Amino acid sequence: MKVARFGIDAGPWDAPRRWLVLAPHPDDFEVVAVTMRCLLERGCELFLEVLTGGASGVEDVFADGWEAKTAAREEEQRESCRRFGLPENSLRFHRLPEDEQGHMRDDRGNESRVRAILDRVGPEAVVLPHGRDSNADHRRTFRYFECWRNGREAKPLALLVRDPKTLGMRLDLVTVFDQEKAAWKAELLRCHRSQHERNLRSRGIGFDERILGVNREIGGEVGEAYAEGFALLEAPLVSPDRPGPETAMMELQRFSELKLARSGRSHSILP
Repeated sequence: MKVARFGIDAGPWDAPRRWLVLAPHPDDFEVVAVTMRCLLERGCELFLEVLTGGASGVEDVFADGWEAKTAAREEEQRESCRRFGLPENSLRFHRLPEDEQGHMRDDRGNESRVRAILDRVGPEAVVLPHGRDSNADHRRTFRYFECWRNGREAKPLALLVRDPKTLGMRLDLVTVFDQEKAAWKAELLRCHRSQHERNLRSRGIGFDERILGVNREIGGEVGEAYAEGFALLEAPLVSPDRPGPETAMMELQRFSELKLARSGRSHSILP
């Protein structure tokens, strides 16, 4: 199947005017910043709802204690959004209750909170992590959203994001961009100083390069310098947090995806 290009190829992504980025953490918005910029330039309404404080992703050398770490990450997100041009009243932080590992608790309370967010915003389109992801918050965000969406007669468009922790996905839609937009996106990513410094210490590359590296990989798959990549949610997707009936072939494909992801070549025919 041909990969569609946002802003060039017509598709279901052209109709929505009210868009929500359902972000498990501060910094997930910037992963899709170029696509969001295109939507803003079209005159679409953008909303960013950040579910957790992301304190577990902050090193002690950067901030001391849960409250200080959470406050630091939220201010980083505010600064990035100011540079992006997102109105202040379009950004909300929720600090959903967390478990012992620092992930949002996987319980009915948090699912109800996410449902309430979705009901309040009433989005025509939602951008969120893919369900097959190594990060528990990403998986749970997807699962809570999918359960909410499946119960609605009028289902909003859902774009699932490919990022460094995605464990393989089908590529349906890309937003291609050049070096100038990559430099602009890198500035937004570096606003997340806690993540930038942590990546420099732990990986030897900054947060900007970690995300742009994935964008170069996706761009290479479609013959461009950079691209943000998405899968369209069409049918219910079984995520690692919610096993369900699957064929042996799908199990084999999942194993293949995990191997590809760990080798740094995460790409799959599955959504």
